[in-house]
Amino acid sequence: MVVLDFMLAAAAAALLNIGLLGGVITTYIQNMRLIKSYFTIGLVLIASLFIVQNIVIVIFWSKLYIAGPSIKNIVDASAPYLFSINTAQSAGLAVLLWITRR
Repeated sequence: MVVLDFMLAAAAAALLNIGLLGGVITTYIQNMRLIKSYFTIGLVLIASLFIVQNIVIVIFWSKLYIAGPSIKNIVDASAPYLFSINTAQSAGLAVLLWITRR
C-alpha cells in the first residue's frame, strides 16, 4: 500500500503554483507592454502577490515539517487540508494560464 505524504505533495503543488504563476505573469507583462492600463498592472501585482504567498507557504510548512516530534501530530493532521487547498489553487491557476495564453 502506498501512503501519500501530504506535506510533500502540498509542497510540490505550491511549487507547481509558483511555476504556473510565472507563466501568467510573463503573459501579463507582455500584455502590459501593449496595453498600458491600471488593469494590466493590477493583474501583474495580484499574480506577484500569489507567488509570494506560495513561497511563504513552502517555507512555513517546511519549517514546521522539520520542527520535530513535538508538533508532528498537528502538522500531520493539517497536511491533507493544505494539500487540498494547493491542489485546488493549481487547478484554478492552470485554467487561468490556459485562458490567458489564448
